[in-house]
Amino acid sequence: MRHCENTGAKESARQAHVLETALAVFARHGFSKTSIEDIAIAAGISRQGIYLHFKNKDEIFSASIQKTLDDGLQAANKVFDDDRLTLEAKLLKALDEWFGRHVGLFHPEASDLRPQCERLLGDAVEKSISSFQKKLEKVILASSARKTKGADKRASTIAGMLWACGLTWKHNFSSRQEFLEKMRDAIHLCCREL
Repeated sequence: MRHCENTGAKESARQAHVLETALAVFARHGFSKTSIEDIAIAAGISRQGIYLHFKNKDEIFSASIQKTLDDGLQAANKVFDDDRLTLEAKLLKALDEWFGRHVGLFHPEASDLRPQCERLLGDAVEKSISSFQKKLEKVILASSARKTKGADKRASTIAGMLWACGLTWKHNFSSRQEFLEKMRDAIHLCCREL
């Protein structure tokens, strides 16, 4: 029984490694210019090893994007639910989990990723984004000292502004440190009137 658990854990870790590597390769070269061979070489396994887990490039792409979305949402929700953190700390950590870990990852050649996400995952990406944005807004509203008329609109505006900053800076900055510094400033500016 113990051997099966260890084998399962190793297999799960190997698959996670392949999916994370695949995302990095897709982000660098785009969907159309990435081959299974490219992913296999980057992951340090054979093409046959890839095909043991995934039927084709579409399947590995879908799985890598879905894993990224799920991991980002899970990590951000854990941060949002941590009552020991201040609002600004929650926002910074959650936005870092959602955007910061991808700073500098996407290359201009990867411009075909969005249409491929839509083709293969339908509205799954939009649903994850919406879930994150709603939680962001909820946390801001819950921390607002002024529970006055319009507080929900203010929380929505702040969440939208921080989202826009994160999305833009994920693509424009080359280091996670630079992203965190700018995001910290933006959060501070947005939250000082709460």
